[in-house]
Amino acid sequence: MVSNKTGIGQHYWSLFQQGCCYLFPLMRWTSAVALIGMMLLTVLDVLGRYLLGTPILGGSELTGFMLLVLVMLMLPLLVFKDDQIRVDLLTDAISPAFAKWVERIYSLGLSVGCIYLAMSVHKLAARADRKQLVTEYLEIPASWAMYAIAFCLLLSAFAFLFRGICSTATLDSHVESLEGERHD
Repeated sequence: MVSNKTGIGQHYWSLFQQGCCYLFPLMRWTSAVALIGMMLLTVLDVLGRYLLGTPILGGSELTGFMLLVLVMLMLPLLVFKDDQIRVDLLTDAISPAFAKWVERIYSLGLSVGCIYLAMSVHKLAARADRKQLVTEYLEIPASWAMYAIAFCLLLSAFAFLFRGICSTATLDSHVESLEGERHD
């Protein structure tokens, strides 16, 4: 239940946080495994190319898929923790209250953009699925990667949406509590 002292935005943010407490560590570990796998595959591919004269068949495809997994799984995590790179040119020149509204508008705009991209990628994935498109060497269905991209973009859109709805103070306290739990 929501107490009278807790705002509705804080309630939804805590529900979102609780729902993602199992998903986000899985995404971190999957990204870490993809990064290690990508490094190992690249080293073995280069060694095979120069020492044996033949690269690993489909090595570039697998490297591309692992890079896709790494980037797209980390995007919702970066949005959730507000770790994306941004340049604050006017923050010192405007009032904190106005800066808070600019941050909310920015977050809601990025949420709409991520939703639009997710819908576009989902349409492309459906088309690739209908045409049964596969990769060149390993014949992996291309739609799998596209559906994964659409899902990660949708997660990012929800994180941006909740970031835009909830107050900045609420988000800062939740992120600090998450970081405190991580370092304990």
